[in-house]
Amino acid sequence: MISFRSFKERLNIYRRYPHWSHLNCIFVHVPKAAGTSVNKALYGRTLGHYSAAEIQRTFPNLYGRAFTFSLVRNPWDRVLSAYRFACVGRTDSMGVHKPEQYRIPEFESFERFLCEWLPKQDVEKLDYIFRPQWMFVCDDSGEVMVDHLGRVEALDETVDVLGQKLGKPILINNENSTGSPKRDFRNAYTRPEMVEVVRAIYLRDIELFGYEFERMSAST
Repeated sequence: MISFRSFKERLNIYRRYPHWSHLNCIFVHVPKAAGTSVNKALYGRTLGHYSAAEIQRTFPNLYGRAFTFSLVRNPWDRVLSAYRFACVGRTDSMGVHKPEQYRIPEFESFERFLCEWLPKQDVEKLDYIFRPQWMFVCDDSGEVMVDHLGRVEALDETVDVLGQKLGKPILINNENSTGSPKRDFRNAYTRPEMVEVVRAIYLRDIELFGYEFERMSAST
């Protein structure tokens, strides 16, 4: 039996059509990858988290003619942001699903979260904020399904592409912040084991998008 949440999400995707169709531009929002800021800059509101495959399946004609794009983020940085978001429970823009499930001892520190909680989970079935990024932008074989795949770390490049495609300047503000001061995410990884946990769990993202803990791979 389909859950109420799944039914609501399915219904809501049809309400997104006018926004995507009006601009002839579809932004595939990977959670915790600057998507709230991009959505508000383009559409004036957030539009939820739908995979490229789901949007294509629901609106094949629109998907075939529209400009499609997405953003990915360094997995080590993204999972830290997701952890902080789960701990806070919500921001001014949106909330996490069932925040009470994260009020447990394993979430008392980032180290415990990574070493005790996350390895026991099936990340492909967790809340969107913890799911691998490839699930949103790739097909099952790992082929990217959007016309432009940018990086949060090089957001200006995507802004330039959007300006050219839409014929107008795009201003992206920093939305959906958890309120934590911006620091180098690497400082949160106090033990080598923490780095390797993320590598093991999000290996497909790391390999597909060419990320490394210290730097992006030379091939990207």
